[in-house]
Amino acid sequence: MDIKGVEDQYLSCKSDLFGYLLRILHNKQDAEDLLHECFIRFIRASPDLPQDRIRFYLLRIAKNLAIDLIRKRKKMDEYNLRKELFHYHWDILDFEIQEEVNRILLMASNTEQRTVLELRLVRGYSIKETARILNKSENSVRSSLHRASKRIKLRYIS
Repeated sequence: MDIKGVEDQYLSCKSDLFGYLLRILHNKQDAEDLLHECFIRFIRASPDLPQDRIRFYLLRIAKNLAIDLIRKRKKMDEYNLRKELFHYHWDILDFEIQEEVNRILLMASNTEQRTVLELRLVRGYSIKETARILNKSENSVRSSLHRASKRIKLRYIS
């Protein structure tokens, strides 16, 4: 088929194909994009069809392109949903862990012991660093840590 024949075919089938794609996709921009893609594929294939079959061939191309686009969007939506659920799950898990840590810290008898427990066990500071932060001796920090852990063990056992 020559350029003039493709141009004539485009002008005669354009509105039908656009309406068909619009009914399938419910999106004007997507329908326009697939309309152009449909004719590009038709030109690349350059089938030897009788004139009365070209319109049906173009409709078949349009339908397949629309189905491909819908499937692609569905896969992307599912992927995005799984991604959101994954992050939501980890956010909930982090929240639950933090709640449990706070509950355990509250079992310590006073604020000094809670602070020592949080600095040592939650934040990971060494005894030397904890002592420097609290402006206490290392032995005082060790003693507070021991008393707090002993108290927590007693509460968990009973």
